[in-house]
Amino acid sequence: MNKTIIALAVSAAAVASGANAAELYNQDGTSLTLGGRAEARMAMKDGKAEDNSRVRVNIEGKTQITDSLYGIGFYEGQFTSNEKGRDTDSSEDSVTNRYLYGGIGGNFGEVTYGKNEGALGVITDFTDIMAYHGNSAAYKIAIADRTDNMLTYKGQFDDLSVKASYRFADAKESSNSKDSLDDNDADGYSLSTVYAIGDSGVKLGAGYADGNQYVTKFKNATVASTLLDRSQYMLAASYEISDFYFAANYVDGQDKLKNGSDKVDKTGYEFAAAYTMDKTVFTTTYNKLRDKVEGGNKYDTADNIAVDATYYFKPNFRGYVSYNFNLLDEDTDNNITKAMADDEVALGLRYDF
Repeated sequence: MNKTIIALAVSAAAVASGANAAELYNQDGTSLTLGGRAEARMAMKDGKAEDNSRVRVNIEGKTQITDSLYGIGFYEGQFTSNEKGRDTDSSEDSVTNRYLYGGIGGNFGEVTYGKNEGALGVITDFTDIMAYHGNSAAYKIAIADRTDNMLTYKGQFDDLSVKASYRFADAKESSNSKDSLDDNDADGYSLSTVYAIGDSGVKLGAGYADGNQYVTKFKNATVASTLLDRSQYMLAASYEISDFYFAANYVDGQDKLKNGSDKVDKTGYEFAAAYTMDKTVFTTTYNKLRDKVEGGNKYDTADNIAVDATYYFKPNFRGYVSYNFNLLDEDTDNNITKAMADDEVALGLRYDF
């Protein structure tokens, strides 16, 4: 039981299309499965409560084309509500299309296109193990995270897994001539590899991403939609022995104005640990991310210690409490608000289906 639970805890950030998904149809080499989660989450800062509950629903279709070739389609949406004390059902409900892709796979691996994950998610998963908090330093730029218009390859070769993605720039009508097309320059790529050293319990990971991204925040301040040249690399390692799990992640990146020299260097690291005791998993992380603006100004955008405890009533139903000790100080010069520097506690119940 312990091994099952710690595996679930360590892979909490993974797509929920795994063991809990229910098979709705399977005939003549074609299958259809439904999965997801319903999660009640209350977060509190300075004694004030916020409802961050959500439901994720995913559906996967797969058809066997030949003995060594298959086709796949996948969708996952996330649903949240936002009534904020208004009339019943008057909330600004939101639906986020997290994944929407199709592809083909076989002994060579899997190739997909659409809205899919970039290559660095498998690296941040080393330390992204908590029920609610954590994972605030090992950031991912958009083309290394989840985005649309992306071609992705992943493959598993014995103890070695590899992943690569390329996001195409989006076509748009030319500003010079309506008879031609331009693109918005928002392209890029990401690469990663994870190697498990036999049965030692040790895994090593590395990844790199480089691309252009439109942002509305630069140097920790709100800006008009701005195109940045963003790059980063990550190194990660983990060790699992008995009921213990330890991991570390280092990230180094740079954000630079596409049409200028203004830039910010970003350096961060995360440490994570987990211990399983019967049906309870205790996890903790330390996160620190520092920005260095060209010209010498340095400030932390993440600095925290988080702890949580998760109790598994069943493998697919859990309750948790999570607390984030925020070590940031309010800093108006660098746009660090009091809310950004506050501690936070979260309570949750999660049902996987």
